[in-house]
Amino acid sequence: MNLVSKIFKECIEKIERESLLNKDTDKWRLKFHIMPPIGWLNDPNGLSYFKGKYNIFFQYSPFDINGGLKFWGHYRSSNLIDYEYIGVSIYPDEKYDCHGVYSGSAFIEDDKLYIYYTGNVKLLGEHDYIDSGREANTMLTISEDGLNFSEKECLMEMKDYPKNVTNHIRDPKVWKENDKYYMVQGARIYGINRNENKDNDIGEVLIFSSKDKINWEHISTIHTKDAFGYMWECPDLFNLNGQNILITCPQGVKQIEGIYENIYLSGYFMINDDYKNNDCEVNNFQILDRGFDFYAPQTFLDEYNNRVLIGWMGVPDTEEYHKNLTVQYGWQHCLTIARELTFKNGKIYQIPHRSLNNLRIKKIEKDYNSKNLSDNIIDSDIGAYDIIIDIKDNNNFKFIISEGLCARYDNNTFILEFTDTIGKKIGGGRDKRKAYLENLYNIRVLIDTSSVEIFINDGEMVFTTRYYPDDYSFKISGNLSLTIYELKSFNIKYNNTNIYD
Repeated sequence: MNLVSKIFKECIEKIERESLLNKDTDKWRLKFHIMPPIGWLNDPNGLSYFKGKYNIFFQYSPFDINGGLKFWGHYRSSNLIDYEYIGVSIYPDEKYDCHGVYSGSAFIEDDKLYIYYTGNVKLLGEHDYIDSGREANTMLTISEDGLNFSEKECLMEMKDYPKNVTNHIRDPKVWKENDKYYMVQGARIYGINRNENKDNDIGEVLIFSSKDKINWEHISTIHTKDAFGYMWECPDLFNLNGQNILITCPQGVKQIEGIYENIYLSGYFMINDDYKNNDCEVNNFQILDRGFDFYAPQTFLDEYNNRVLIGWMGVPDTEEYHKNLTVQYGWQHCLTIARELTFKNGKIYQIPHRSLNNLRIKKIEKDYNSKNLSDNIIDSDIGAYDIIIDIKDNNNFKFIISEGLCARYDNNTFILEFTDTIGKKIGGGRDKRKAYLENLYNIRVLIDTSSVEIFINDGEMVFTTRYYPDDYSFKISGNLSLTIYELKSFNIKYNNTNIYD
């Protein structure tokens, strides 16, 4: 650890300790989601199961609640419910990453954890940081224990990328096939009529190959026939149940009600087997999560060799219409729960990771068959619930998650909506998200103190949102069977202190 890292470490640990002293006054502190001790959290990074431990790194700005200089915070776990908060593991402490340790991935080989990430540098002067003024460096650091990391190595600089790439190229994800290594990076390609509008740039994903994990060459590009946004962030390429999948986050796609509703999207393309040898044209982008708060997902293989996804429960550049009410407690954002993925019926299905079942502490079972809303269906106010709803007749399904937040099914459309004055308050300014759904037969709702994740039809569709309720009085209508589990908190220790108690 160099002198810059030591100074950062001392300062960050001090403000984290002070923040945790005040945690008992924070009514929206989450119970079973990863959140920052203080400041800002965004993308999950370096997700991996290495030597019996899950590593959950995340973009972290401890000094600025609205983002800023990025570090990698680090949680470790043996089972995805009991955690140790390690603190900051990777610092912006060298000339190649001095303005931020940006997103990246983990690759495991020969009992070593290889961390690839983008080192961000912003030069002084009159720059737009799209065409000039930004350096996006592909960086590598290696660990043999998941805790201590080698000196960093810069593998690629701007001069090493294709000439049609702007200064926006980032987020390396690495894997191995046969005797070769592959890497994807998201890129912003120079578009046409740029003097009129630089949003005419084109989003693509670049594929690189290597024989030694160090020296990389660009071999192909994944793109759409027509421009689909100006930048594709956070790419992740893998095979799921025999289908090649590219997850990415396009920026600059026109918002369309019921289809592309968020300002920036998170979803996936299905790709052919020849993408490593030739440029690959893709289409039929599918959304991964249709809620208000989901972005920058990353996948990895768990101890059972299942493909697991964790996303950021947030979306960038939404300050104009969303006010995250946790800022009054000194922090913003969290990660989603871990989700197991399968591919069937031409789409990705997501379900809560099996580890979450170990949080259940109390079970309530009820049946309903009424067009009228029930009375409050719970008798506690712990703020953490796993609710399973089997729907016998979907013609009149409505679920009041909390006063002001409603999930309902109407005319083959699933709707998540913040309603009336209370809804505008607890939603932080959001209103409605919806999507066409041919049939509705079950729902699983995971509710934390300030988050909701709704898994529909065994994970065929997902809606995720943050919310900020004053109570947890659930009401429901329809012909259905209902199972409610109260959930205990994650056990997360930091310097031998449980920081979630």
